[in-house]
Amino acid sequence: MQPLVTRFPSRVAFKIPQVNPETDEINHWTGITFHQLLLDIEFLARYWFHVLKESSGIPQRSVIALCFRGYKYIDVVHVYAISRAGYIPLLINIFPNADYSVIQGRLEQANTRAFIYEPVYNDTVRDIPQIPCFTSVTVVHPNDYPLPDLPHVTGSDIAIIYQSSGTTSGKSKIIPFNFTWPDRCVRKITEARSDFAKVDIVSWRGSVGYMPQFIGITMHRTSCMVQYKSGWPSTSEIVDIVNRCQTRQLFSHPVLLREHIRVSRTDPETLRALSSVDVISYTGGGLGSNEDEEWAWRNGINLVNVYGSTECGGLLISEGLRKSRQNYLKRFPGPSFIKFIPISNDSDLLELVVPPEAPECPDVSFRSSDGNYHTNDPFREVEPGSYAFCGRNDDWFNMRSCKLCDTKAIEDNARSLCGDIISDCVVVGNGRSSPVLVVEACSLNPALNESELKTKIFDRIRPFHSTRYPHESIASMDMIFVVSSATLPRTVTKATVRRRVVEETMKERLDKLFS
Repeated sequence: MQPLVTRFPSRVAFKIPQVNPETDEINHWTGITFHQLLLDIEFLARYWFHVLKESSGIPQRSVIALCFRGYKYIDVVHVYAISRAGYIPLLINIFPNADYSVIQGRLEQANTRAFIYEPVYNDTVRDIPQIPCFTSVTVVHPNDYPLPDLPHVTGSDIAIIYQSSGTTSGKSKIIPFNFTWPDRCVRKITEARSDFAKVDIVSWRGSVGYMPQFIGITMHRTSCMVQYKSGWPSTSEIVDIVNRCQTRQLFSHPVLLREHIRVSRTDPETLRALSSVDVISYTGGGLGSNEDEEWAWRNGINLVNVYGSTECGGLLISEGLRKSRQNYLKRFPGPSFIKFIPISNDSDLLELVVPPEAPECPDVSFRSSDGNYHTNDPFREVEPGSYAFCGRNDDWFNMRSCKLCDTKAIEDNARSLCGDIISDCVVVGNGRSSPVLVVEACSLNPALNESELKTKIFDRIRPFHSTRYPHESIASMDMIFVVSSATLPRTVTKATVRRRVVEETMKERLDKLFS
């Protein structure tokens, strides 16, 4: 941060919206310079060092959990301030929307020494046992506390820890990153930029509790980042930041981006705004609609797809619709160590693997016995050096929150616990706020009516879902659909249920449920 302040002290780092409380409209944006950002970080570092070390006796290099909604400038300052105070930030992104039991094991695993949370969570956080809890500050105030000396660290020491969604266990996991890892990510991205001093105006990426936003701030460290009112900006707000802030780069998630593109079909002002920016990047899977991508291509909306993960950051990127109608994924410019290996001898699918020598390779605790990090994600090489993402063997899909839901774990649990009353099941709800379990009633149990069957199923699976995140749990009997035995569409060769077909046939029913 200090080199940036020395070179560009008066350059605006953030534009913060000032919202009219009566109309809920943005009056204007306040600029925060790099000089002011550094002052805010240091003032907050002084404060938290006083609270954590001098008042509570928590030594530097301890893990401090931070729980914010993550869409405000002050949240960003907190992350950097805790680090500047000599501590290791652990970013919590699902609590308190999920029960404390979901994250308790992860906090203990990281040996968390304190919990700092946004004041809005007072009623929930006060019940956390054994860990000192502090409310975050909402405004940075100058203070006379001494700025602490930085502890000695090496590139291999942990700098920050992110909490991520679990896989088949349904439990969260913590992902540590050392001091070298972010620098490698930045170098990889900036190798493609010839002018380090160039100023870009970019949009906020999402909650600071998620890796993409942290990398976005780090990657665009010489640029200005425009903050939204909330984490889910409306299409009108997107148009507003393009027009009034001259934003040149937008970042979005597929579900939101589809909504913006569809509005542009009937609203010329939205179309003009989306087509005027240099690039609109999106992550979290494909756009999911060839029709939307076709419209974007024909109207000059430059969509760029980025494939990555919390563990590795960005691994592949497309050239953008203005360069290629196909918009296939390719390796980032510069040296690349990632590999594609055949999933099986009788398939053209390839798995993306990150070897240990790759700068993106995550902590050794996430690597397999062969030393590589296996993404388990299948791709197909459609042209030499160009790849199409093939999903996750249809076992995962993106929820409306842009988090992944492990459908296979839900299905396996239902089959295991309800095999005597259902003949099969499938999970649908791609892009929805919650998954839906579609079950085939067992023909051997005709005595149960639909309501009784749903009650039995829900009672049996409830313990499993009580430990899962809200975005990947069956939270009520309304999330269980019942169909007759042997009526779910299946493949001819393996007789497996065709999830996408079920999703399409259930669309009206799903729309009604989530309306």
